[in-house]
Amino acid sequence: MPAPFYKFGLFGEEMSLIVAFLIGIAFGFILERAGFGNARVLAAQFYFKELRVLKVMFTAIITAMVGLTLLSAAGFVDLSLVYLTSTYIWPQIIGGILLGIGFVIGGYCPGTSCVSAATGRIDGIVYLGGIIVGLFAYGEIYPSIADFAHSTPLGKLTLPELLHIPYGFLVLAVVVMAIIAFVAAEWAEGRFGGRRPDLDSLLAPARRFAPSRKLAGALLGLGVIAALAGNPYRGVEGRIDTRTLALEAANPADQLAVRDLADRLVQGRNDLLIVDVRDADAYATYRIPGAINVPLASLTADFVPRNERILFYSDSELQAAQAWLLMRSLGYDHSYLLRGGLDAWKQEVLFPAPASENPTPEQTADFAARAAVAKFFGGTPRADAASGGDGMPQLLAPPPPTEVPVLATRKKKKKEGC
Repeated sequence: MPAPFYKFGLFGEEMSLIVAFLIGIAFGFILERAGFGNARVLAAQFYFKELRVLKVMFTAIITAMVGLTLLSAAGFVDLSLVYLTSTYIWPQIIGGILLGIGFVIGGYCPGTSCVSAATGRIDGIVYLGGIIVGLFAYGEIYPSIADFAHSTPLGKLTLPELLHIPYGFLVLAVVVMAIIAFVAAEWAEGRFGGRRPDLDSLLAPARRFAPSRKLAGALLGLGVIAALAGNPYRGVEGRIDTRTLALEAANPADQLAVRDLADRLVQGRNDLLIVDVRDADAYATYRIPGAINVPLASLTADFVPRNERILFYSDSELQAAQAWLLMRSLGYDHSYLLRGGLDAWKQEVLFPAPASENPTPEQTADFAARAAVAKFFGGTPRADAASGGDGMPQLLAPPPPTEVPVLATRKKKKKEGC
């Protein structure tokens, strides 16, 4: 299974929190050992006297960048599922300026203040207290600045998209920039901080093939490989194995019965994105509660992340089957069909009929349960239906969702930040 594991369901909610806790411990330990819990060390960056933080951060950036690129190129990571923060130009410029001012004055960024507070430093505790107060204050004034906070949006933008350059070329350029920054940092530390180069420094090593030079050479080589590896993001073009898809189309595991869907909705489960692929008029007339409308012609390869669990339905199964085939061919492996479509939903959920004129006790109990479910969704058991004919009264459409339903996987708090 490729990474990110949590996105592909390898971890449940509880395990993901445990893993995040362990990663947080390791992250905090490394930050502290690197000196990030000391305000003097952090503030020294701005005076070019001690640039340890710059070196550590740049090392982390290029290690992650090169590693993710190569792992994605090898098929071990799906970068399209890695969370990206949306870009809002002016709000983030203003926020960055405020963060920089706070960094210079207090000597910490939010993450390093937590490390400092955890080690018992008074200034770190005070700084962290200020962050908490600031968070509450931001929450109070947010309604007044919400429009500005969402102004000048650019979406989830990456540098290769913005600059129109190959992703691998950017990786190589950042590696080269980092090596130059390391050399410049050593020079600045000697010039402004009076520090003598270490024995294994890049600038003046005691040994010709010092470990630092070997590491820089290795990163440069990996950067060249990344440049030649192409775009690590998986393309949107589908590969159709018609035989495999034909076999899977008849697989019950890729279909969901209408009664099972009704039970899920009654239980309040929202781990499925229900998609109505009919036209807008049909959707407005009636829809399954919680369903969003994405007509078949409007389906694109990026309308939701590929790891989402999607249930397609239409009046019968034809349009939904076409949507299922399209999305499965594009790599949406968690796509499902509503067996029998909306017709079956009406027959079996909204307006169920007794199994026979002389039902057994089990059939009577089952019908009573189905009648309760029917009433839950605004239907009527056919034996009690007031209308004649086929016993299906006029359907009333449930209110449309105000937005794309928040799936169970989306409810989880985003694990992000400095």
